[in-house]
Amino acid sequence: MFEKIIDILCEIKGEDLELRDNLTPATDLNNDVGLDSLQMIQFMLKIEERLNITIDYDEFDYIHLESIGSFIEFLQSCESKNHQYEDVKQ
Repeated sequence: MFEKIIDILCEIKGEDLELRDNLTPATDLNNDVGLDSLQMIQFMLKIEERLNITIDYDEFDYIHLESIGSFIEFLQSCESKNHQYEDVKQ
């Protein structure tokens, strides 16, 4: 999941090799990557599309963007909720 997030970030920011080399699980998505509001929307939409996850925006908070690692944890919680919902539908 980490590599896919890096790919999406680099796609949105342009193929900036320096950015790719500097991204770690501790990278702050708000302050270190520097996504503007439109790029943030694009990022969230691409995350949902490429990772096949529905982000729970009722649970989402900017604290989840403090690091790529915390964002991954949030996405994993969304993913598990999605699977629980699918099980109930069947």
